[in-house]
Formats: sequence, structure tokens, C-alpha cells
Amino acid sequence: MKRLLGYVAAYALWIITAALGAWFMLLSRSASLGALALYAGDSVVRGWQTRFLDKISAIVIGLLWLAVVIVAEVYFRKGVQQHTLLGRFAKVAGIEFLAIFVADACLLWVQMGSESWWRWLILGGELVMGVALVWVVRSGKITAGKAA
Repeated sequence: MKRLLGYVAAYALWIITAALGAWFMLLSRSASLGALALYAGDSVVRGWQTRFLDKISAIVIGLLWLAVVIVAEVYFRKGVQQHTLLGRFAKVAGIEFLAIFVADACLLWVQMGSESWWRWLILGGELVMGVALVWVVRSGKITAGKAA
């Protein structure tokens, strides 16, 4: 029964990891579209290049998300067996939060900043969560086990 609860927890954490990856995909696509729009300007040729690069980056980021989701599922299942699930989740989620922070900061830069304090609060929260989760694992307070 205890092992079953461990697997339920692993899949719940896996869903959270997949959702964080989807959040990263949305933010990074918005940031890249904004940067590509600045690059294209009024040029028709650059507009074509922008559309092409947008499609390619969406495919690459989608494949990256799929790979992370598949690897994280196996990584979390092994964490249940080795009793290192929370550390493994903290490691994956910390890296994802840091990637989300970078994508969100790029989006904020492309949008020429924001006057909304909520936006800055969210950006700071992403950084704090990412650093805190990675720090907890690196400090040894939670063990993540060996890499998958």
C-alpha cells in the first residue's frame, strides 16, 4: 500500500513537472515571437524567415518538452523505488523554474519592461523557487539519488 501511494505521488509530481514544461513552452514561444518580430520589422523576406524560425523553434521546444516528460516519468518511478522521490522532483522542478525565469525575463525584455508590479513579483518568484529547489538538493537536505 505504501508503494502504491508512492507511485500516486510520483505521477502527481510528474503532472506538475509536465505543467511547468508547458508553461516554459508558452513563455519561450512568446519571447521568441517578440524577438523575431523585432528582427523582421517591415521586411517581407525577414517576415518569411521569422515564420520559418517560429515553426522550427515550436517543434524543437515541443520535442524538448516531450523528452523531459518521458525522462522525468522514469526518473520519478525510480525515485519511488529508491526513496528519493522528493529530491528528484526538487531537482527537475528547480531546473524548470530557472528555465521559466530565463524565458520570462527574455519576454519582459522584448516587451520593453512592465509597469505592473505583479509581473515583477512573478518573475522574482520564479527565480526564488528555482534557486531554492536547486539549493535544497545541492545542500543535501533532500537526496535526489543518482542521475537517470
